[in-house]
Amino acid sequence: MKPFLIAFLVLFSMFSSIYGQDYNLENLKTDDKKRFRFGYYLGLNLVGAKMEYLPTTSGLPFRLFVKPKPSFDVGLLADIRINEFINIRFHPGVAFVEREITFPFKETPTIPKTLIERKVKSNYVRFPLGVKFNTRRIRNARPFVMGSMSYNINITSEEANPEDNKTGTFRMKRNMYAWEFAIGTDIYLPYFKFTPSIHGLFALNNEIVPDKDPNSDFTKDIASMKSRGVFLRFTFE
Repeated sequence: MKPFLIAFLVLFSMFSSIYGQDYNLENLKTDDKKRFRFGYYLGLNLVGAKMEYLPTTSGLPFRLFVKPKPSFDVGLLADIRINEFINIRFHPGVAFVEREITFPFKETPTIPKTLIERKVKSNYVRFPLGVKFNTRRIRNARPFVMGSMSYNINITSEEANPEDNKTGTFRMKRNMYAWEFAIGTDIYLPYFKFTPSIHGLFALNNEIVPDKDPNSDFTKDIASMKSRGVFLRFTFE
């Protein structure tokens, strides 16, 4: 998350200094009075997982290591103005997510390295609906916070695949529900509005699909796996 935060702060400082502090220039003066707004966004993401475990029969802890890898997402934006300070925002998109997963096993003839260390790719079709709370406009900048609820479809989940971890298939549920929180700043440029923002994603439901064998060493000690992620987003309206 740290590289995302640094990038956001640098961009915010740069654009604020150029456009937000010029007393003689105020762009798009009537822009916020529009009832409906549309746009698109591009972004980067790091999505890992919050793991919860069951007590093991051996008494030794079982820990699945999940390492997020930088990925990207794209989407559209539809915005409805409620009043000066509140907007309803629908921002559907597609997030391409990659995670490195390592099981806590030693390599043996029956458990090769390919089953211990894996790259799991998830492509989420996302449908977030949020409420955006704006501050007053400060020349050409307007900070905001936003809370959203989202329904996400993992189209590469492998949920219906009859194969499981014993053959190298890590299965996740197709449907994921989450709440999201975002902070950002609308920056008013001469011809459009540019918005850098950071979004946090917190899945609400368990996403892992247990192996068919209830005593499988790969999944028997896992209670739940819930996605946790941070998105650095650049929106153009």
